[in-house]
Amino acid sequence: MYVLAITGGIGAGKSTAARVLAERGAVVIDADDLAKGLLQPGSPVVEPIVEAFGEGVRSADGGIEPAALAEAAFASPEAAARLNAIVHPAVYAALAGALDALAAQAKPPRVVVVDIPLLYEAPRFLDLFDAVLAISASDDAQLERLAARGMSAVDAERRMACQASDTERRSIADYVIENDGDEDAFRRAVEEFFEREIAPRFS
Repeated sequence: MYVLAITGGIGAGKSTAARVLAERGAVVIDADDLAKGLLQPGSPVVEPIVEAFGEGVRSADGGIEPAALAEAAFASPEAAARLNAIVHPAVYAALAGALDALAAQAKPPRVVVVDIPLLYEAPRFLDLFDAVLAISASDDAQLERLAARGMSAVDAERRMACQASDTERRSIADYVIENDGDEDAFRRAVEEFFEREIAPRFS
């Protein structure tokens, strides 16, 4: 079972790349979905998050309110790092468990893709992957895509400032795909990457 991490900044195109690879037969795990699952009532990270960011992030059902947490955590790089220190160990355990479960299947998938935005910030995760694909995009391209999603420029810039730089992400990558053009061109680049690097693993 070959495990490929896809990383990149917000709005870079990670999820699009993961979808293209899923269309070609890869099993995809979204690390953000694992993290969101940890915000539910009863999760062991709920109380540490409330202690770090205040009762204002607690939801009515006793979990964590994602919008309130995002506002608090993306206020500064230091606040984001504080959240990551709480959440990343639990995400690591959940991801390792998911990969172990796939590997234990009677017929494990040949290729698993993990969409993981904060890989540079959490180097411990690197030991779970056979290779890392970084999606690179200019700040302008990211801001344009985030605006199209309805995110304000202030919020987008604040989130980008809390993430690793493109240079930092490239430093841990085995492969890099640029995404400063349109989506069709990017999809073609991902498909070419698949044919060159991934397809042989299905044979």
